[in-house]
Amino acid sequence: MTAREERPAQEPSTPPAKRKPRRKTTQATTQTTGGAGQDVRRTRVRRGVRATAAAVTGVAAVGALAAVAVLGDQWAQSWTGAEQQAVAAGTRTVGVQPADATLVCPPPVALPEGADVGDQQFDATPVPTTSGLGALVLGGARDGARTTALGGEDPLPLATGDAAAAWQGGVSTGRVLRATPVADEPFRAAGAMGSVTTQGDLRGLGVGACTAPSTSQWLVGGSTEVGSTATLTVQNPSEQPATVALDVYGPGGSVALGGKGTFTVAPHEQVTTRLESVAPEQGRLAVNVRAAGARVDASLQTQAIDGLLPAGVDLLTAGASPRESLAVGAVLSRGEAVDDPHAPRLRLLAPGEQGGTARVTVYGPSGPVVLRGADEVGLEPGVVTDVPLGGLPEGAYTVVVDADVPVVGAARADQPGQQPEDAVVGGTPYDVAWSAAQPVGASGGAGPAGQLGVPGGVTTQLALAAVPADRGPDTDPEGSIPVTVRAYDASGAEIGRRDVDLAAGATTSVALGDVVAEGKLPAGVSVDRADGGTADLAVTWAAVLRADDGTAAPGTLLAAVAPTSAVTTPGAVEVRTVDAG
Repeated sequence: MTAREERPAQEPSTPPAKRKPRRKTTQATTQTTGGAGQDVRRTRVRRGVRATAAAVTGVAAVGALAAVAVLGDQWAQSWTGAEQQAVAAGTRTVGVQPADATLVCPPPVALPEGADVGDQQFDATPVPTTSGLGALVLGGARDGARTTALGGEDPLPLATGDAAAAWQGGVSTGRVLRATPVADEPFRAAGAMGSVTTQGDLRGLGVGACTAPSTSQWLVGGSTEVGSTATLTVQNPSEQPATVALDVYGPGGSVALGGKGTFTVAPHEQVTTRLESVAPEQGRLAVNVRAAGARVDASLQTQAIDGLLPAGVDLLTAGASPRESLAVGAVLSRGEAVDDPHAPRLRLLAPGEQGGTARVTVYGPSGPVVLRGADEVGLEPGVVTDVPLGGLPEGAYTVVVDADVPVVGAARADQPGQQPEDAVVGGTPYDVAWSAAQPVGASGGAGPAGQLGVPGGVTTQLALAAVPADRGPDTDPEGSIPVTVRAYDASGAEIGRRDVDLAAGATTSVALGDVVAEGKLPAGVSVDRADGGTADLAVTWAAVLRADDGTAAPGTLLAAVAPTSAVTTPGAVEVRTVDAG
């Protein structure tokens, strides 16, 4: 049944008898976009407009305009063309200057307070952690781009080159990327915080993308079982305090937090919470951070030890909000067996009141891969579910989830390493890489397909997929998409470019080292869909980052990061005259 069938269109109000003229004021609605979030400001009318009166007075046409914006054409059908033209005649377009956009970067990896216990022989932090940030701004917005501390102090301007504005260097605290979009042009900014620790409990590579503050963010991954920690950091970059509420989900459903799930974050401050203290013994975690009063940014540092062996660390940042279709890129398989506990796995949650079924489609280097027993997953409402992805041949994969209820998700891959020669404990240490879910890319013509900041000291591989619109189990994907990969250094110069043709239903790996000129170090990368190709294919991608731990086994520290989407900032607002009482 359509909306119009559910709720019949209402007849317009009959204008009353002629009344005393009212004072006229101007009401403007301004909408500017920064990063992936939007900031809506409304200038209030000096004298309040009573909605009830407006519905039965000569200003009904103005009230109807607002109703059309909210309710769609079920109201529009009840207005004649002449009445609509009269409303439009009182509306004019006014140009506005976009405000600064903000992307908040997670704090570097650090041992939780009170976790460094034991004697010198079993020191939890025998070596320091090295942290760095890579930031990138493309397009006309690159002038004036900078990173700052959370409160706006300590500005570090991005270097502006011919192709981009970029920055790459060491940092010791979280940073905020600030830039001014250009009206009606795609705003393309990205940043990534990376931390490398070669030994100790924090051994691993943790990389988290810088994200736009929001009133709701979903973090999927981690555990609070014995031996694991999950440290949540909520940052408030605004001028107003934020009241934050946490919703934590585990394998048994929603976790009761009581008063521990609500707190206030002051302006330009951050609050850190160890989730094992408020939601202990949760083997599978998903967290929703909700804010009122101001938009906030949230990140989750996950860390685990297996006895005395490090079992991986990572930085998780917000993924896609609940939706019925999502994609997880850069899911790595080493060819593990189906029952291998270190095989990759997909984590899903249906946070609503209704359960459902999710269909899982896996796209590998050679095309779609069927995982018997894992292609359809039953979802209980509020229950965090892990789907094993063992049995895949070695390579990078893209996993697409189509569900009949909104879901959130992420995927995890494990990477074995080696103990140092002088280690007093034997065994195999592991690192982990959590890849956050993202919306399935839009199909269509040429345009930006996302960008990513690259911190220093890592090697980067892109996993690019051409996802078909028809993902039925009996569908054989056909066609391809041409894309262009560009790399930029810390001076803002383009240091490499490669055109890649992505086969439908397959994941293509591109090593960034093969794209850049010899001797150049990338600080950022962008992907653009070129003209041509199959129209009903979407580009979805993510990056695999690796670092060395100082042993003979190279690249055993692992992380995965999803790109930041481009957002077009409107450069005008609609202004109309309101007859106010």
